[in-house]
Formats: sequence, structure tokens, C-alpha cells
Amino acid sequence: RMGSIGKAGIHQIPKHLCQPTRSSPAMRRRTARKVWEDAAAFCSDPVVSCVGWAFLISGLTILRVATMDDDRHTPKAFLKRKKQLGNGVEKANSPIVCLGDSITRGNLSADWVGSLRDEWQGSVLNAGVNMQCSQNIQQRVDEVIACKPSHVTVLVGTNDLKAALSPIEGYMYQVFGDLPEVPSLKTYEKTLADIKHRLVQAGAQVALVSPPVLGEDVQSEANQRAAEFAAVVRKVAESHGGEHGEQCTYLPLFEHTYSACEALPSGRPYSGMNFFAWCCLLCWDMHILQRDLADIQKERNLGVTVDLVHLGPKAAKELAEMVHGFLQSSHERARFVSPHVPGYEMIEASC
Repeated sequence: RMGSIGKAGIHQIPKHLCQPTRSSPAMRRRTARKVWEDAAAFCSDPVVSCVGWAFLISGLTILRVATMDDDRHTPKAFLKRKKQLGNGVEKANSPIVCLGDSITRGNLSADWVGSLRDEWQGSVLNAGVNMQCSQNIQQRVDEVIACKPSHVTVLVGTNDLKAALSPIEGYMYQVFGDLPEVPSLKTYEKTLADIKHRLVQAGAQVALVSPPVLGEDVQSEANQRAAEFAAVVRKVAESHGGEHGEQCTYLPLFEHTYSACEALPSGRPYSGMNFFAWCCLLCWDMHILQRDLADIQKERNLGVTVDLVHLGPKAAKELAEMVHGFLQSSHERARFVSPHVPGYEMIEASC
């Protein structure tokens, strides 16, 4: 009376209730259409549309800026032209190569290499690549040597410093840079010495440039560590003993930017989140809105950098002048004070 009962005394469930529910094709189509209509209604909202397009355009802009290359003044472009013109002009047109990371690349900051090119009579190549550490740059030395440059400047270490300061940034640089280990001060010194040795052995006059301040608070941990990286650059540049003992020129960009920060009323310390946000906005301001870097710097209340990492117009101009002094004085092979940046010593000896 209460339903059919099996031998064990348990109610047997009718077979039609045991079958899994199967939706018909028509039901699935109605469900899919409903989801699509809801999504379309959501996206048609003006606020959502504006925010969505802003994120999309910003993301594409950041990606483009991070990966964009100078198609005229890179070692790759130079070697391509050489191949097309033949080797007959090679000796008469030995270029100057500026090797480094985004500070050298100059599409996220003031372009000091472009300023140098405007002032120097001759070929000046930009071998800066965004988001690279010293070990990444070490892998590109052969391409630089293939250009047979007369002079090479090497400005690298800011990303190594950031990686050493933050486990998160260290992991990101290791993964995205395809590095065998997280960059450190020890690996930096070893890598920089190898870069210098290979360039000097190739016959180039070499200048090692210390990385600038990281943030504008001279008392911060970041700039205490930055001073250690600068000391390593000076040590490698002045080294004249051991396996890689060729002495070359040292350009004290860290010391110069440190002194400039000391003169500021207040200095903002480096923060990874602040830098990331400002760097993203910088892509938009520079490459979409075409804003002046000095105005951006003033708006952010910064005096040396434009985003706590990349150089502002004044610092970039002074770096270009410092390198210009190195190029003019490279044949003197003696101690001197740069005529462009008073008070900063550059050391040059026979390589």
C-alpha cells in the first residue's frame, strides 16, 4: 500500500525517478540565449563599457610599450644594414652602443640615448631592452660585439636590485626572464665582470654605469642596497687583477642621482605597487596622451625619476652629458673630471 517493497523491506524507487535528467536541445539553446542576453545587457551599460575599453586599451598599450623595439637604431637593425651595404663601410662606421635595460631603452622615461645621438656625430645604437636583468643582457653581448663598436656603455642592475629586494619581483624576473636563479648581488658582480671582459677583449672602449637611485628616499633600504650595487660596478670597472682584470671607465650615475635626491625637500621611498601603477599610467601618458615628462614628474611630486625607477628629463640629460664626456675623453687614458658633470670622477686606463 505504501509502494512496492523489496525483499529487504526497503522501498523501491520507481525506475523513471532513477534516470538522470536530460535537457533537450531546445532547453539548452534557451539557456545559452538567456546567458548571452544577460551578458550583452551587462556590457551595454555605459559605465561597464567605458571601464572595459579603458582596461583593454591600457593593457594593449602597456604590452606594446614593453615589447616595442627601435627599428632604426638597434644592433639588429645596424647589422641588417651592414649586410645589405656590404662590409666595405664597416671599419669607417664603428658605432657607439648603449647596452642596458629599460632605463637605456628610454620608452618609459626620458630618452638619454636619443639625446646623446643628437649631440654626437656618428652612429649611436640603443641596445636597451625593457625588463631585463644582467644575465639577460649577458646573453646579448655577442650581438653587440658583432657590430664592432668603438665604445660601449653598460647600464644594468636596477632589475637585479629589485629582484634582490622583493621575493615576488625576484620570482617574476626569474620566470619571465627565463633565468636559472633569482638575481642577487653576487650573480650581478660575476655577470657584470663577464660582460666587461668580453667587450674589452673585442676591442671596445667600455664604460660601466652604476644604476640610479631606486625611489627618492636616500635613507630607505632600497637605496642602501642600491649603494652596494653601485660599489660593485665601481669595483668591476676599476679591477685590474684576476681573471677579468681589464680596467675601464666608471660613470657614477648612482652617486649623481643620490646627491640630487638629497637636495629634494622630501623623497618618496620605492614601493613596488606605486611603481607598477605609475609605470602603467606612464605608458598611457607618454604614448597615448603625448604628455610632457616634466609635467608628469611635477604632478607626481618627484624630482629625479618619473615613477621611482626611470629617469626624468634632467637626470637623463645629465647622464647623456656624462657619456658624452666619456666619448670625448676615452683616448686620454688618464684620470680626469668630466667637463659636463662637475665633481664626478671617471677613471680610464688602457684596456
